[in-house]
Amino acid sequence: MAPALDDVLVERPTSGTAVVVFSGEHDMATKGEVKDILDALLREDDLLVADFSSASFVDSSILSVLLDTNEQARELGKTFRLQLGTADIVRRAFEICGVFEAVERVATREEALAQEVQ
Repeated sequence: MAPALDDVLVERPTSGTAVVVFSGEHDMATKGEVKDILDALLREDDLLVADFSSASFVDSSILSVLLDTNEQARELGKTFRLQLGTADIVRRAFEICGVFEAVERVATREEALAQEVQ
């Protein structure tokens, strides 16, 4: 599956695992495509990581998509994680919207790819 966005890259480090690397800005303008990418990967993979380490901005519409993806993953018995080693403005948006309370987050790729569910 090839993402439609230039600032979204899908990596497949192992079978059954997808890492979506977000760079640049993500807001209402990219919400639909981000949702489509995450939905498709969640159907295909057991572990889905959304890596926002290179993102420079996110708004509440993207955070809503991430919360929905997390809920869907739980319903399907799959694992969804956030990887954040990111700009303060991005980290703060996640904090304010309560995403950290709902979605497992890690700081490194090694942690993100660990198979044990936390």
